[in-house]
Amino acid sequence: MRKQLIIAIFTGLVLLIGCSGKANKSAQGYWESANALYEVENFKGAITEYKNIINFYPEDSLTIRANFTIAEITKNNLKDYKTAINMYKKISKLYPDSPKTPNAMFMIGYIYANELKNDVQAKKSYEDFITQYPNHVLVPSAKWEIENLGKSLEEIQKITTDEVKE
Repeated sequence: MRKQLIIAIFTGLVLLIGCSGKANKSAQGYWESANALYEVENFKGAITEYKNIINFYPEDSLTIRANFTIAEITKNNLKDYKTAINMYKKISKLYPDSPKTPNAMFMIGYIYANELKNDVQAKKSYEDFITQYPNHVLVPSAKWEIENLGKSLEEIQKITTDEVKE
């Protein structure tokens, strides 16, 4: 009960400050508000603040981080996998030269494989990732994921155990 009251008060203060509009808040200000909301597990409020960075400061260096963080919150905290995939696709399209883009492309395959159990889309996504970033550190992981699509953890453990015995 006490934690909920603290969260409600904090959220109200952040929203009150945030309602003053772009002119009174920098991209960094929105970033700090978003991070504070995230810390108190107000994930939707944090996403709103990250979106303010994207909308008001599209050229700021925090914009790609805001997009990526929204995707991560949507995937990890809200378990909204389709929205997370769309965010990762957006990152890949808007920021093809960003160091975060290969990770975004990998995560598309990961979500299809491990959360949505869509092996066809997972394989295609991983192959697109490998084609676009053949030397990326996550390529071995993508190849391993492709090899093990559709297998249960027990099957993977058995295969690994059998390989060790040989």
